[in-house]
Amino acid sequence: MKLRGRFTVTLAFAALVPITIAAVITSRVLTSKWRDNYVAQKGQATAFVGREIHRLEQEVQDASTALASSDHPFVGRLLLYLEESSGELTAEARHWLRDQAGPTMKGLSLDILTITGPDDVVLVSPHYRARIGDPNPLPAVRQRAEATGGKPFFTRDSIGTGHTAETVLVIESAQMAREGGYSVALVAGKRVTDDVLSNVRGTNTGMDARIVAPTGEVMLPPAGGDANWAQLAHAKDLLRTPLPGPDGKPVAYIEVAVSDGGLDQTLFNITLTSALLALGALLAVVLIGSLVARRTARDLDQLVEGSIAAARGDLDHRVPVRDRDEVGAVANAFNFMMEDLKTSKEKLVIAERIAAWQEIARRLAHEIKNPLTPIQMAMDTLRKSYKKQHPEFAEILDESTTTVLEEADRLKRIVAEFSDFARMPKPEFSRIDLNDVIRGSLALYKDATPQVEAKLDPKLPELDADKGQMNQVLLNLVENGRDALGTREGGRVTVTTKFGEAPDRLTLIVEDNGPGVPPELKDKVFAPYFTTKHAKGGTGLGLAIVHRIVSDHGGRITISDAPGGGAKFTIELPLRNGQALLASRI
Repeated sequence: MKLRGRFTVTLAFAALVPITIAAVITSRVLTSKWRDNYVAQKGQATAFVGREIHRLEQEVQDASTALASSDHPFVGRLLLYLEESSGELTAEARHWLRDQAGPTMKGLSLDILTITGPDDVVLVSPHYRARIGDPNPLPAVRQRAEATGGKPFFTRDSIGTGHTAETVLVIESAQMAREGGYSVALVAGKRVTDDVLSNVRGTNTGMDARIVAPTGEVMLPPAGGDANWAQLAHAKDLLRTPLPGPDGKPVAYIEVAVSDGGLDQTLFNITLTSALLALGALLAVVLIGSLVARRTARDLDQLVEGSIAAARGDLDHRVPVRDRDEVGAVANAFNFMMEDLKTSKEKLVIAERIAAWQEIARRLAHEIKNPLTPIQMAMDTLRKSYKKQHPEFAEILDESTTTVLEEADRLKRIVAEFSDFARMPKPEFSRIDLNDVIRGSLALYKDATPQVEAKLDPKLPELDADKGQMNQVLLNLVENGRDALGTREGGRVTVTTKFGEAPDRLTLIVEDNGPGVPPELKDKVFAPYFTTKHAKGGTGLGLAIVHRIVSDHGGRITISDAPGGGAKFTIELPLRNGQALLASRI
């Protein structure tokens, strides 16, 4: 995976963790908030109902407590009538009770008021006058007063005029009032109406309430109707508040239904939205990371291109500097290095040229000096013999002129070799099959001794090269190996071709099993005019010419020891002209 890919993937994984954590936390916070709001609404509804019940209980208990006091104008007068009439009320007293009962009940904001005398017969019942004088239900009033001690309770009672009555749910408080030797039992109550549930119904459109009997009978219907109630009650469990009767058992329930506002769907939407936002954030991070990686990799690619150009000798190549960041600093440093290398190379070229001309002059002087000495000696001998009129002057003349002509030919050959090396033409490239060139060149050594053999790769591709110069390289190396072998028994020169270590090159190897090259001379064998064969007339230009031809082809030649002993010359040649080989295998 390339740098830009690794950078993008790494950045994506690095961003995935905080994005996931943020998404999970956000989802949980929102979910918890929605759940808390729902729970709070349910708690609020329960509190509303509790407060309303407590308010009713307090109002009824306060009213009954006030009535049960002998100081109350109405009940106190009633007890006084009983005391005066020895328990039997006169017609005047009954008439007064009938006239004052109603205003007294309304003055206390009561809907129910029942008072029974010492004999448990109803004396006062303004909410349902038909009960006055009725002894049948009356023991319940005294019993409830004695059992509850004035504590409020819920029950179903009748309210009406004449013989028409409506059975309704009420909250009552039963107490005893005493004065002297007489006592009365009273029940004060208020009707449970829509007002009890108004606060619950009015707080939220997604909330409603109703009152039902333990049997399921609806005693007070919901404000929104049965259809709306069914929808609300289906969402979640109902909140049920019992309304205890005088015996402590519920006589009815207040049911409150609170809408969850589509809580499940809302939570799903929150989770989905969080996931989508996290995915979007991750994609944004990946996109930004990809752009940054692409830009960074582009700058690095340009640095790589510049490095390759520098390795191939193109010191005029410059890397564009787009930013002032670290990559830009590297690009600036690279450009500075290229400028410095160019300047150093120009200085080096000048120095090498001077050194080369000095070496040429030294070598040329040395090579010319050798034949000049015999020429000088021959001419000096000839001159002396002539002055002395030597009797064998003719023979001396012949020997001297022969020597002069031989040395003159030698000088001519030296000058020609130096001239050829100095005027070596540039290669004329064409597509050639190196194996064919080798086969043609080695045909000269078919029956030669030492033996020359070839190991050629038949799948070797064609390359751009000068056919004549490649032939010259091969012949120089083969002759160099044959000279090293001399008359050694079993001597052999081997020529091998194969694919290179990289796909942009192929390899030519010429090796022998001779004495090899001493380590201290391996660095000098390609230098011009270096030779170990002065006695045989060598000029030291053969391997220098090989090195120059290989270099002009953009290749590389090295010398090493052959596996079985001897010298091994390895040549790497590029398949395409203009693509010089790099030292590394990029």
